[in-house]
Amino acid sequence: MKNFKKLLAVLLAGLMLLSLAACGGKDENVVKIGTLSKVQMDISHTAEHAAQINEEHKGSADVTVEYVEYSNLSAALMDLESGKINVLTSEKCTADYIAARNDKVTVASTGSMTDFFMMTMENNKEVYDILNNAIKDMKADGTLDSLIANELKAYIESDPEPKELPHFDGARTIKIGVTGDVPPMDFVAANGNAAGFNIALLTEIANRAQVNFELVQIDTGARAMALSSGKADAVFWSKSYTCTVCNTSAPEKIDGIILTESYFPDYVTSILLKSEK
Repeated sequence: MKNFKKLLAVLLAGLMLLSLAACGGKDENVVKIGTLSKVQMDISHTAEHAAQINEEHKGSADVTVEYVEYSNLSAALMDLESGKINVLTSEKCTADYIAARNDKVTVASTGSMTDFFMMTMENNKEVYDILNNAIKDMKADGTLDSLIANELKAYIESDPEPKELPHFDGARTIKIGVTGDVPPMDFVAANGNAAGFNIALLTEIANRAQVNFELVQIDTGARAMALSSGKADAVFWSKSYTCTVCNTSAPEKIDGIILTESYFPDYVTSILLKSEK
């Protein structure tokens, strides 16, 4: 709960930069927070969040917090810019990527921790072992830290040429679900190819394990279904801790899944429109 309250403070600080009246004439006492969550909201957390915002607005009518769920980032950003939502929660790396390319938005300070994983099914243990062992080895020998310091930073700050996945004749092919909707981790480059840190990660895993990766396009909200149906052998996943309302996933609610070790730790933050002078 401590991390959750810290996130609330982040959101509240950001909300003070906004004029709630700027939401196209909508109810000034309603704060709308966009999330990419597909998980049912925790009522107690939602109530606490509303209470915290009310505390910041003493002397005015109670403020109601509404959460708006989105299946993709593009739609959420459009609604933020149009004033349909006041705040959009995301991982900090995504927020930094967006802010570097959109001078209309700003990024609040960070809140609760989140982690990035790869996820597969328990009955696909061989794929899990290939992915998990490679990630563990990359952590141990410093390769993962180097990728984060160089590749991830490059994707946030600029638009480098996407990594090209290696191919090994006669090697096993593993299908990896990608959404193209989570920059700088997973997005589509200007040339139409899959790009981002996750592709750089897969390139390193492929070279270590001598396997081929086939990228399968899936919707953000259909990642778990892609696994259970066999459309993909593994997908990329992220999980926020403590803060239910800002989770981008809840793997514990899905039967038969297994997560690799985390390959990148990050924080939940808030994307806000810059206040008008």
